[in-house]
Amino acid sequence: MKLKNKFTLLTSSLIICILLIVDFVVYFLFINIATRNEIELLRSKSEQIIEKIGPLAIMNKEQQNRIMDYLPEDTIIRLLDLNMEVIREFKGENDIDLTEMDVPPAAMSKLAEIKDQKVLIVRVSILANQKLVGTFEIIEKMESLDTNMNLLVTILLCTTGGAVLLSVIGGLLLSRTVLKPISDSIRTMQEIESSLVFKKIPSRGKSNNELFIMTETFNRMMGRLEESFHKQQRFVSDASHELNTTLTIIEGYANMLRRWGTIDEKVHRESIEAIYEESKHMRTMTQQLLDLASSQQNEKLNVERFDMLACCKHVASLVSKLNSQSIVVHSADKEAWIEADAAKIKQLLLILIDNALKYSKRSIDIYVRNGTENLEIRIKDYGIGIPSSEIGHVFERFYRVDQSRHRKTGGTGLGLPIAQSIVKEHQGTIRIESAEGKGTEVIVHLPVS
Repeated sequence: MKLKNKFTLLTSSLIICILLIVDFVVYFLFINIATRNEIELLRSKSEQIIEKIGPLAIMNKEQQNRIMDYLPEDTIIRLLDLNMEVIREFKGENDIDLTEMDVPPAAMSKLAEIKDQKVLIVRVSILANQKLVGTFEIIEKMESLDTNMNLLVTILLCTTGGAVLLSVIGGLLLSRTVLKPISDSIRTMQEIESSLVFKKIPSRGKSNNELFIMTETFNRMMGRLEESFHKQQRFVSDASHELNTTLTIIEGYANMLRRWGTIDEKVHRESIEAIYEESKHMRTMTQQLLDLASSQQNEKLNVERFDMLACCKHVASLVSKLNSQSIVVHSADKEAWIEADAAKIKQLLLILIDNALKYSKRSIDIYVRNGTENLEIRIKDYGIGIPSSEIGHVFERFYRVDQSRHRKTGGTGLGLPIAQSIVKEHQGTIRIESAEGKGTEVIVHLPVS
């Protein structure tokens, strides 16, 4: 069953149940109120008759004619003694068979049904000098109550039927209105599935209801998926281009080696050297791709407590032995303890220091500052810098600020994305501040624990 039909069925069923409950309540309240009003009316008539004739005189047989003068139409009056036995009876209605009446002696009023006819019995005590001398009983045929009840049932049936019809129509309109964003979402999803083109659901106005939030969430999800899809396409394109370039170079030099390598010693050496360098470049890029994929699989970190300041000095010492530039570690603290994955933090430092060395001929400064909650690491170089328009893209895969120099520097464009993934794994932040021609500073904040 479609959600729209289910919604209509449920709302209509709920409204029908509510209407039926209301109808029953109205019906029984009407009977109760009408009966109570009629009882009060008959009791008032009985008291007036007793008052006009007199409590002692009314029990006298000689007052029969006076009682007949006060006898209402469609009514029977009976006088009962102290034993609740009928001593006299006055009939203004002959259709009521009193032999079928079953009224408890102690009952003062009762709505009874005799041969499908409703009759109301009301009893009033006859008191003379504060003493009970008998009981005045008046019985009235309730034809008006039957008529009014039949009319009420007809009205309730008509109004309930009309309300049910309106509820079904209203339920259909309401379900169509309420479920329209869901239908639009389904239609948009089907279009995306068939055409593989990302689309968004048009949002109408501003609201805080769940359907509007669902539409906005779907649109944001589509935006992120589209962005991720385009990044993935660019990643595949860049990786294919990078590998194709390396393989083309290797193929070219291998071809040169095959043709003239055995004759020309210079070509032989140049070809072997080029093939070796490109193989190293390909191996580095492949390893970085594996590292990047591994960092995005949310693998469990091997967390341990270590001194970050000592770690920075150790990494700086290792790298400085392989480069002519000096690497200086600065800190106002003697120690900077942190809980993290030591191997990945070393990898992070190696990536950032290596990146700084590639684009700077001067020394590299590393600043370590210990905080209560976060530890700050700043790696500053004094090289060519990064244009402000390019800073937002440096963490994208295969992105290089200077495309013409990437072969010369040996970069693959994967170092900073890997560094960003390591920092995110440790729930930290990384950002870059740079000025073109003045150098670049990478700022990393890592939680102490």
